[in-house]
Amino acid sequence: MENNKNVRLIDELGRVVLPIEVRQAMDWGNKTPVEIWVNVTEDELVMKRHVFSCIYCGATENLKTYQKKHICPSCQTEISNL
Repeated sequence: MENNKNVRLIDELGRVVLPIEVRQAMDWGNKTPVEIWVNVTEDELVMKRHVFSCIYCGATENLKTYQKKHICPSCQTEISNL
C-alpha cells in the first residue's frame, strides 16, 4: 500500500472517503478514532489512529470512561481514597 496514490474529491459537506485499501492497510474500521494534524507550510494533512489515555497520568491500558473522559484503574483508586 505504501507509495500508492489515491485521488478523492472533497464533497459539498467537506468529506473525503478513505479508500477501502487504505482502511484495510491501517486496520481501521467503523468508528475508529483518528487524530488529524494540518501542516500549512507543507500543505499536508496527517491522520493517525487516536490512542485514548488517562486524563491524570497518561496511561493507556484498562481505561474506564466517565463523562467522555478516560481514567486508569490506578488513578481511579487514588481518587476513591481521597
